[in-house]
Amino acid sequence: MSQMKRNLLKISIIVLALSMMTSCQKWLDIDYDPNAITESPAINEGVYLIGVESEWAQQAVTFFVWWNGMKDWLLWYASDGTQGYETRFEISTDYGGEIWNAYSGALMHSNALLEKARDNGNKRYQGIGAVITAWHWFTMADYYDQAPLDEALRGAEFPYPQVNSLEDIYAHANTLLDEAIECFTSSDPGELVPGSAQDYIYGADFAKWTRLCYSLKARYAMRLTYLPGKTPAGQADLVLQYLQNGMLSNDDMCAWEHQASLQFDSYIYEESLYDYSAAGMTPSVYIVNLLNSLNDPRRMLFWTEADAGGYIGHRSGTSSIVGAKPSRWSMSYCTQTYPDMIMMYSENLFLKAEAHALKGEYGPAEAAMKAGIRADMEYHGVPEADIVTYLAQAALTMPTSVEAAQELVMTQKYIANTFETTESYFDFIRTGYPKLDFTTINQVINTNTFPRRNPYPPDEIEKNPSISAIGQPDYFRKGTAWDTKPFTWRSGTK
Repeated sequence: MSQMKRNLLKISIIVLALSMMTSCQKWLDIDYDPNAITESPAINEGVYLIGVESEWAQQAVTFFVWWNGMKDWLLWYASDGTQGYETRFEISTDYGGEIWNAYSGALMHSNALLEKARDNGNKRYQGIGAVITAWHWFTMADYYDQAPLDEALRGAEFPYPQVNSLEDIYAHANTLLDEAIECFTSSDPGELVPGSAQDYIYGADFAKWTRLCYSLKARYAMRLTYLPGKTPAGQADLVLQYLQNGMLSNDDMCAWEHQASLQFDSYIYEESLYDYSAAGMTPSVYIVNLLNSLNDPRRMLFWTEADAGGYIGHRSGTSSIVGAKPSRWSMSYCTQTYPDMIMMYSENLFLKAEAHALKGEYGPAEAAMKAGIRADMEYHGVPEADIVTYLAQAALTMPTSVEAAQELVMTQKYIANTFETTESYFDFIRTGYPKLDFTTINQVINTNTFPRRNPYPPDEIEKNPSISAIGQPDYFRKGTAWDTKPFTWRSGTK
């Protein structure tokens, strides 16, 4: 691994240069074969893989949690002083453009790796390319609902690609995960097999890659809990089925680990170092009060003590004063090596807990939820005695109604997912939990919900007839096709 890290910058520069030669801002502007990069004999799958993995991590975490204000929306963070428009949910129609641009960036590149490996019969590379490409397709569907599929990756051949439904995109992505499982378990891996120097994510451990496939299938099966034509119990059964072959421990977590250097440090470290307040990132009053109410032992790992003592959060968009400064996210937590997380092991256990809750199996739901809490606390290094004390409290007794049980599971999952993945964003849209208090954001324009999907980029609305026919969505009222759970504030859908 150390040799791989020493080579990381060199390889990333090569991949970046190749990406610049083969990419452009919008797929509508591509007038050559976007996969031409794969035709060079000097550029094999081994050279390309680490760049594809790094783009994956950037797409999964950096573009959303950091650049698009999700840390504010999920109340993990509160601006001490001036806040941006996006913090108040005032987004423009070009919001989330980094996601759409994956058609000519991260998605195009992972698909190119997949197709090259397919053509060459290099099944382990093919499997990794299939997993990453599947993730990108799921993500595109979850943010845009209806979006183009492979036509959008074929350049000038389809200047105005047709859009596909969320169900079609999900089916395509699940097929890719099945393909990946077959590739990872094949007795004939092909002529070229990645080693740890090429596979930065899992170090060429294909059993872990296989388990990730099943865990991702469980994640996206749960996403469809309220999709018309599906049932919560039916999706719960699928989730439990997939998890039987999913992640086994914290060692299986899928993440990009940063290095303790300015060239490769993590974004949570940079955000803390250069926060507007000049004192480090400030936690929202919502998340601090939530953890205080549970006497959560992760508080002393997450935050510093406030001037007044104890842990005190902040109301976003207001300015703290000397002598009454709130807690800050601790720099011993927001380290240079903080990983960009694709999927945590604890998420698997919370998925299991919610699946049991949806089936009215409250004993197994409680056991799985507490296993998820334990996995997260062990990951963060919480002492055993504190874990035992936390899990023993009455507040973690599973209610015996589906709705209340779901709320408890999702609230604990939210805590465990803090500053990790975007799942808390989708969980809130899908379930309404935890009950985020948006009044803690100064001048917020909607106290019920943050935007529930991304708007289409303006030039796609103008140029592509398929997207023009759909029109711009009302992203405060309804997200994608699976966003159908009724809420008292939602009088209709669009």
